[in-house]
Amino acid sequence: PPKTPVPLPQDPVFIGGYPRSGTTLLQRLLVAQPGFYSLPETHYFSVIEKRIGLQGGETLPPAGLDSLRRALRDKMELELDALEAGLLSRLAGEGALTSKAIFEFIVRRHLAPQLADRPPSPTWRWVEKTPTHANFLPRILGLYARAQVLHIVRHPVPAVVSRRWKFPYNRETPLAQLAWAWRRLEENVRRSREQFPGRIHSLRYEDLAADVAGQMRVAGAFLGAAWDEKRFDLRPGTGGLAAIALPSEEWKRRDAAGKVADTNDSYRGILADADIHCIEEVAGEAMRRHGYGHFS
Repeated sequence: PPKTPVPLPQDPVFIGGYPRSGTTLLQRLLVAQPGFYSLPETHYFSVIEKRIGLQGGETLPPAGLDSLRRALRDKMELELDALEAGLLSRLAGEGALTSKAIFEFIVRRHLAPQLADRPPSPTWRWVEKTPTHANFLPRILGLYARAQVLHIVRHPVPAVVSRRWKFPYNRETPLAQLAWAWRRLEENVRRSREQFPGRIHSLRYEDLAADVAGQMRVAGAFLGAAWDEKRFDLRPGTGGLAAIALPSEEWKRRDAAGKVADTNDSYRGILADADIHCIEEVAGEAMRRHGYGHFS
């Protein structure tokens, strides 16, 4: 890590969406651009913050440090060295270890090697991508008044089925339960957009895969970013994957081994009509609001 920590900008980009909806693809497209840096999924607001009991304005006391270390190990495969543990212990003892301070410690910890290898420009931005953080946008946007959100959505049928097939811990989860999670996330994003107008940009996975440059131009206008469009042609294994995937996330390496493409067709003709109907019935109006029809 650099000897003098680089100040962390307060205008981050958060990427969210239902799991298996293209959030990693969108993240790779951003970090392929100069001036954007990212890190593995933190699960901070969806899991860690709740686990350590800091969902309000409290600070973490010294007695909560063991819980924090376990949470970082479980969710981010992050082991603290003696200096890092000492820093957090000192802050906790001073009553200064706020939730935001913990989150930014995690961000700095993962960005430090990248910033040392590729020093940032004065206008650099960091990108945090945890899909289900889309359920916590009021909390996030309340902490970061200049943050912006890129929300990506995919037709619920392939999104739900891909989640069930790709993640071992979801293989026994009922399709209806996974579909309810899709609907709940989309409803939460809709409400957050009403609460924070102009700070959330939504795009569809299918449209991004079909026209990367066109969709990213729109996203760039939203973010105020000037893109190098040659970098949108992601070659297998590129797009900063090593910096944004944990060692255990083999599915990200598999997905990045191919070209950018809409994989929805791979699910057509192999799903039972009853399963499709179940997912679409639960997704309901949220599905139609995004312009999705029956998946056949």
